Amino acid sequence: MARLTPLTALAVIFAFTAQVSNVSTAFAGSETNTTPTANPDAVKSAYESAKELGTADAWNAFLGSYPTGFYADMARAYLKKVGEPAAATTAPPAAVTTAPPVATPTPSNPEPPVVVTAPTPSSGRAGERSCSERNALRSEHSREPTKITFVNQSGMYRAIMWIDFDGTLKDYGGLNSGEELSLDTFRTHPWMIATGPGDCLQIFLPAAEPATVRLERLAADDAPIRAAPVAQTTKAEKKKAPPPQKLKCAQNYKLKNGECVLIQNCGKNAYRTAEGDCFCKKGYVMRKGKCQWPQDKNGFEVAPWKKGGCSSLQAQCSQGNGGACMKYEEKCQVN
Repeated sequence: MARLTPLTALAVIFAFTAQVSNVSTAFAGSETNTTPTANPDAVKSAYESAKELGTADAWNAFLGSYPTGFYADMARAYLKKVGEPAAATTAPPAAVTTAPPVATPTPSNPEPPVVVTAPTPSSGRAGERSCSERNALRSEHSREPTKITFVNQSGMYRAIMWIDFDGTLKDYGGLNSGEELSLDTFRTHPWMIATGPGDCLQIFLPAAEPATVRLERLAADDAPIRAAPVAQTTKAEKKKAPPPQKLKCAQNYKLKNGECVLIQNCGKNAYRTAEGDCFCKKGYVMRKGKCQWPQDKNGFEVAPWKKGGCSSLQAQCSQGNGGACMKYEEKCQVN
């Protein structure tokens, strides 16, 4: 085989490159405007079907078939709305060209894509304060209503107390283990959690959103119970206490069943009420603490025959009863 000189080889290379360029240009010209045009009705029908489903898979399927055009842009907008990025789609075959690709300038600060996420549940948490701040805490204004729920998971009893505007504790009951209590309150109103005797364990300030506080077992629940200190007695306290003095009643009172009772002796012509008070019988008047028949200014009884029982004695006397006659003269005759 004959060997080519360097100049001859270079000429062959240029000739081969020119032939390839001509073939590529001819092929590009034959492929120009050969992409079939999509039926507008079919595109609209597919778009409406994807819109009816409304899922990311439906929109990506539509974009896979129709990646360009007005409906494709709308499909990508719906994908952003549901929070899913558009899947990579294959663009229709472009015309073959030998022109070098033009570099697309990249913005220095690209705007991040808008992602819409589903709403999350409220994460409001009540703020805990130390019991050492108890004396300084007060309820303030009542302009921000909220709600707080206490769930007792401590295995112990818990008392719920509100610290009012003066710093005074208001008892709102208690929770046994496993119970819960929901309270309508305000954001600036502190709530104290205490033991049964009222010792402070925790203090919570409600959050702006409704919050749930789970009361757990604390180290204070496991602390040993301190015995009450034994009071030291002095010699003076050890002396025997004097016996109780016997109750002495005042004048006109007498001791009865440990109480001083008023002495009321109104005589035989009086009667007593259930309360123990004395009243004179009919026709008698009270004189010097006794019930007596009324007398004139000379001391003689006025109409003594009107005394109780006199009419009966008089009738018996008329029937020959001598004893009745004697009693009538003693009791019912004028003095």
